[in-house]
Amino acid sequence: MRLLPFILLLSFVVSGSLTYSKEIPPEDNDKKSSADSLHNPNQTGKHQLKYALRFNNHYDANLYLSETTPGKSSSKPTGIVLEDGTTWSYESDLNSTRLFTLLGLTAVVDVAGYYRLKDLWYDWPTSKFHTTDFKLDFITYKLMDKYGHFLHSFFVSDFFSRGYRWSGISGENSVYYGALSGWLWMLQIEIADGFFEAWGFSWGDLMFNTFGSGFSLMQQLYPEALGGLQPKVSYHKSDALRERKYNNGTKSIIDDYEGITWWLCANVYHYMPENIQKNYPAWLKPFGLAVGYSAHRIANDPQGGERVLLLGLDYDLRKLSFGENNNLFKFLKNELNIIRLPLPAIQITPNGIWYGLYF
Repeated sequence: MRLLPFILLLSFVVSGSLTYSKEIPPEDNDKKSSADSLHNPNQTGKHQLKYALRFNNHYDANLYLSETTPGKSSSKPTGIVLEDGTTWSYESDLNSTRLFTLLGLTAVVDVAGYYRLKDLWYDWPTSKFHTTDFKLDFITYKLMDKYGHFLHSFFVSDFFSRGYRWSGISGENSVYYGALSGWLWMLQIEIADGFFEAWGFSWGDLMFNTFGSGFSLMQQLYPEALGGLQPKVSYHKSDALRERKYNNGTKSIIDDYEGITWWLCANVYHYMPENIQKNYPAWLKPFGLAVGYSAHRIANDPQGGERVLLLGLDYDLRKLSFGENNNLFKFLKNELNIIRLPLPAIQITPNGIWYGLYF
């Protein structure tokens, strides 16, 4: 049952990719030079150039993979090497081996994850398919579980988008396919939950899954507004998990909501005017601001407890100069950027204010 969405996804991606593999290329004007074509956003499609320049505020010919038309002196850009190490291609050129490798690894991880979850969650009594109480669902754990669904969907959608670009699917299609794949990945979990007596299918979870996948899609299509934002997570093992205080028998960090902190981080450099960016010190570029959210005393009382707000610094690994010439390092920096590093923060609770290094 868990693999059914990916069987459907496989058919969708392959058929869709073949359909779009003959997309209309960017307009080629013989009277313009190759350099001129790079400075004309209208020649590169609706979103591609904006995405490519998300962290590059100046046009750089070295970012482009050009194709020269036989018999013509000009060339047109066929793709852009992105800051995440993948290539944003204007036309799909499907590499079936890479695509089936991606989907095969997805299936392996899916099955392995299922058997792991059987030890953590799926040994509870089952029932016929049912849904949770919508109102009760939204007052449980102070929404900590819902933010988890948002971040998981965002991360998986982003990962799939990069994987599809690596497989030769055009840049713009990779964004839509990635968001759909991330959403389907989470949907299988929601369907499985619907057959357990203690849980049930959660419309609230599905809603936050949609928000997460949607944010991944919108961030890639509108990088000027959203590209400097990064959802993140940090974790320390809570006393509640260590002392087995959770009323649902939680024994995994996945459900240790008192030890998890969700963050929304903003890179300051990304939103600076261009004239300031030109003279901004390189070592300061990764630093930004972070707003965090956590909860205390919800292990024994899921409908009780208290919310915790945090304000602190953030370090954006995507701005780190190390590994700029290696696509693997660039990819890893983007993937690991979902973790907020231990940095100073102020913690605000109903009982007072705390400050120091926080993870």
